[in-house]
Amino acid sequence: MRFLSTIFIVISPVLLAAERLPDFPAAVEKAKSGGQDIAVLFHGSDWCTPGKKLAALWTTEAFEKSAGKDLLLVDIDRKESPSSADEALAKRNEACPVKPRSLPAIALFDKDGRLVAVREGTPELDSLGRPEQAIQRAIDVRKKRDDLWQKAEGMRGPQKAAQLAAGLDLLGIGAGPKNAYQPVIEEIKKADPEDRSGALARYSFPGRKLLDLAVDQGKAGKFTQADEEIGGWLKKPQLTKAQRQEALAARFALYQRWPEKKSGLAGVLKEIEKLDPKSELGTAATTYLAMLSKEK
Repeated sequence: MRFLSTIFIVISPVLLAAERLPDFPAAVEKAKSGGQDIAVLFHGSDWCTPGKKLAALWTTEAFEKSAGKDLLLVDIDRKESPSSADEALAKRNEACPVKPRSLPAIALFDKDGRLVAVREGTPELDSLGRPEQAIQRAIDVRKKRDDLWQKAEGMRGPQKAAQLAAGLDLLGIGAGPKNAYQPVIEEIKKADPEDRSGALARYSFPGRKLLDLAVDQGKAGKFTQADEEIGGWLKKPQLTKAQRQEALAARFALYQRWPEKKSGLAGVLKEIEKLDPKSELGTAATTYLAMLSKEK
């Protein structure tokens, strides 16, 4: 009996530790059968100095144990001078839908390989505490999302659409990389085709495509048609502030090419600024307003 207790004590920490996988596709395959979340560390071991300390911590047994048994770990090392083996591994990891702009970075994916959250750069990661804390926060978000979606299964119509959208709202990434959450958006549309909940408007907003449309239609002289398209989106009260700013930015681009509307440029900029003066588009609007003032 004492012998069995000793064995249990020895192996129990291993059973409670996170498991490492060699690449992202292997992790997704494992997660689909085991139901684990996937945490990925992005770094560059031969050039990214801030990532070296994080990578050293990530590879310890202590980190594996603190991360917990319900997590799969993947290390994506973006080297500047890769070996042939590194290049082969990088090729397999191209399946990962996230390509962080700033390293180091940590991303969490659900059991289906869909992005839940990504945190990029040393300042953001440091603000979240230890890596396992950042991961746990993302896991908590994923759990809340899943709870909302589970409740949505017993709902119908606009109520179901709103519940599904609430889960997406927690993530704040729209349809996600490679449109991984598009099936959820299709469920929203099916539940509430008339968009009485307003959820579909937020998750079908064209984003940058609306700006492209404004530029192309402006060049073609189809000003009224483009302005009506933009105006239709601006009439939807359910859009986020950021989406409304994007729609107004498209109108600004259109009015720049529309001689009869150039006098309205300042008004459009003021609307963008008022929505969120500290956002990227808000600060850009402030800059443009100053330029227009000098031109006068």
